[in-house]
Amino acid sequence: MAYKPTTNLTNFKPAGALGGLFEKARTHNHLNDQLQVLLEAQFKGLALCLVKGDCVTLIAPNQAIAYRANKQQAALLTIVQQIQGLANTTKLLIKVNKKGV
Repeated sequence: MAYKPTTNLTNFKPAGALGGLFEKARTHNHLNDQLQVLLEAQFKGLALCLVKGDCVTLIAPNQAIAYRANKQQAALLTIVQQIQGLANTTKLLIKVNKKGV
């Protein structure tokens, strides 16, 4: 029987550690989608990068957006806290994507 690669990973549920990583990725993508809906136009380039404990890291595509975000961290923290699953966030970090992807 020939090897047939899986192209649609929507219902793919591997077991073990790989399954855990898939679940974390789905959760992360869901949280990022919710964030994108809530962001104002001036912050539209920001994306969820890392959630660790009560700290959320956002990544900006350029320094201008990162600068604006750093100046308005209190407003961004309020937006992030509106997302179910991130309501206990107390610290917000903004980083710049230096790879330019």
